[in-house]
Amino acid sequence: MIKVIPDEELERFIKNTGWVPGQGIPETVNSSVYNPVQQKWFSIDDLVTNGKPFYSDKRDSKGNRIGVAVALEQALDYIGSDGVVASMPFLIAGKSQADASNYLWKDWFTALSEEDVGIDKRGKFVKAGNPVVVTVHGGGILTPDRIMQAYNEGLSGQNAAKLRDEEFDNLLNGILPSGESIELYDIDDVKKASIPNPFGRYGVVMDFETAKSKPSGYHSKTDFMNNELVIARAGTLEYLDNYFEKAKRSEGKVGNWHRLNEIDYHQAQGRVLFLNINYNGLSGYINLNYDGRFVGVAPEAPRAKK
Repeated sequence: MIKVIPDEELERFIKNTGWVPGQGIPETVNSSVYNPVQQKWFSIDDLVTNGKPFYSDKRDSKGNRIGVAVALEQALDYIGSDGVVASMPFLIAGKSQADASNYLWKDWFTALSEEDVGIDKRGKFVKAGNPVVVTVHGGGILTPDRIMQAYNEGLSGQNAAKLRDEEFDNLLNGILPSGESIELYDIDDVKKASIPNPFGRYGVVMDFETAKSKPSGYHSKTDFMNNELVIARAGTLEYLDNYFEKAKRSEGKVGNWHRLNEIDYHQAQGRVLFLNINYNGLSGYINLNYDGRFVGVAPEAPRAKK
């Protein structure tokens, strides 16, 4: 697996955690998300206790839904450079530890996670010319401005953002449109807990055909826990079991939804992920032109690590 490692972030990570490459991941890393600008950690407790949802059902002058872009912009404005917006792995972990009365179990949420599909032209992860799915956590291509641009340019047939070839090509090199670098992992890295900060910013790459082959719908626990698409979306297995037990319906199933069997991967495209209110589970099915509800955690959270 090719990993693209931003040296400056790795150095900061080692300095703040004491982690030694090749050794086990520190417990604080597995249960916190790091803000590299302010060098602050935000724990799952911070998300559960102090997370603030930002919801928008706004429409533009033509009546088109733009809530995802608006809600994300509101959440990012709230956290500034000091806080974090919750990704899918962070939301799953929060729900795994929150009780039924907590806000995390009372609504659906949009995650700061996106699923981007396109062709691996140079064969970095699969045979050259074949498609891949990149699940990006913690912020990727789809910023509020980029989502608004996608609205204005027209979405794909499955209501996802049409990505430019260079955007997707650069993503496979671990480079975002902002110029920032992210590390890229595979499914085995998630299974082996090799991702130093599963609540941070990174991508998980998997073969498109493997992802496409996974049924879109409700899954038994065994199928859910071993589903590669679920694993990529969860970022870590540590909280998935407890989340499933709390989310499952009476038949003992939780949903995982996608539209990968519908899309034309020759047009690179991306959509944000949603975490449903209950047993409906994880969703990469919802249109990008929909309402949005992101969760921000600000630095005034009392348990923020110094």
